[in-house]
Amino acid sequence: MLGSPRIIAIDDQRDHLAALANCLNRNGVACLQIRFTGDSTGIKACPDVRIIFADLELVPGARFDPTADFAALGSLLENTIKPEGPYYIVLWTQYPRQAPALREFLDERLSDGVTKPFDVCPLPKSEHIDQDGNTSDERLMEAIYDIVRGLPQVGALFEWEGQVLGAAGRTVSSVLALVSTGDANGRADRLGRILGWLAVEAVGKEHVERDRFRAINEALLPILADRVAEMGVDGLDEQLWSEAFTIPETDVRSSVDKAARLNRLVHIADPGNISSTERGAVVLLPESHRSGFQDRFGISEADAAARLFRCKDFDPTNSRFRWILVQCQAACDHAQGNPGTVPFYLGLDFPEENRSSNKPSESTWRGPVFELGGETRRLRVHAGSSLSVAPDAMQDVTPLYRLREQILNDLIYHLHSHGARPGIISFGKT
Repeated sequence: MLGSPRIIAIDDQRDHLAALANCLNRNGVACLQIRFTGDSTGIKACPDVRIIFADLELVPGARFDPTADFAALGSLLENTIKPEGPYYIVLWTQYPRQAPALREFLDERLSDGVTKPFDVCPLPKSEHIDQDGNTSDERLMEAIYDIVRGLPQVGALFEWEGQVLGAAGRTVSSVLALVSTGDANGRADRLGRILGWLAVEAVGKEHVERDRFRAINEALLPILADRVAEMGVDGLDEQLWSEAFTIPETDVRSSVDKAARLNRLVHIADPGNISSTERGAVVLLPESHRSGFQDRFGISEADAAARLFRCKDFDPTNSRFRWILVQCQAACDHAQGNPGTVPFYLGLDFPEENRSSNKPSESTWRGPVFELGGETRRLRVHAGSSLSVAPDAMQDVTPLYRLREQILNDLIYHLHSHGARPGIISFGKT
């Protein structure tokens, strides 16, 4: 509910840990302190951590053993912290020269289920803590920011993330502002009524109980999206952004493989726990429908692949050629769970190498090239081949992936606009 820590400090010496954490806290940076005693099982996972300050002498002993300390830190990452996103490890240590060795160790030894650090950077204790355990805040904070600026590509993304978190906070504040006046004792009740109104208007009164979180999410998303779209540049680190990237000399579209990976990132989502009737879900055409393909769609599989989707060398027995259905329900009908059948449109998901140079008919929507399962593929959907399916009939079907909102809206616009196109009788040239 309150969010997991983004900054963590790990040390076995209480005074060194406090010196670093107190400096960060005094400068408005929240920091979780972990005093390592060999047993940190009481600490919950911190999947959203972005910077981990770690002492290197975590294992007590007469002499410094970097391998044992590397293993102790690796165990903390795997079993306690369990980071899921990009993060730095900053060696808050007397042995800063061990940073490259630690990076290599973690790259090789961390299990596949744990995200590896983007980089390991040194921050010598001796340069920032005096004999009394005090720090020079300005000097230490500047050293920390220099580490982040040292990889401006990641630093820029961290700053963008912080701006989005701020936009989410302001969205919550805008809702709370509606009940900030009046009797303080009744604020919770008034807020509850506002949330109820938002939920009902978002999904309909009879559907709120199905998923209360989703109902409120549907109501707040447009507000958040607007705040994110209008994020300003005030307070941003302009030098960081100027160094974060350069304008490429060549268009990414000149490289099919690179374009496929970027399109996968932007437009294709893993199915997660969504059902097959979720808006944008892409599912395999059930065998019960495929067995009567020609009777159902008025064309054979081979002809449909060649004529409608411009796929060459189609092989119905090869699993690389996948007949799919895309859930294309109207946003309002889906959000409010309106009764009735769910609309699906027939498509073909096939390897890029089988794309014919012939242009498909105007009735076929042509998606961009994308990467899936290590293969470069195409997705095409036909406006004239639709199915209306009862929701219960798709309960046991597992989605392959989900189309994100932007590309889904492009697909639905094509399907609907093609179906509404006008035609006239005309003689002679126009």
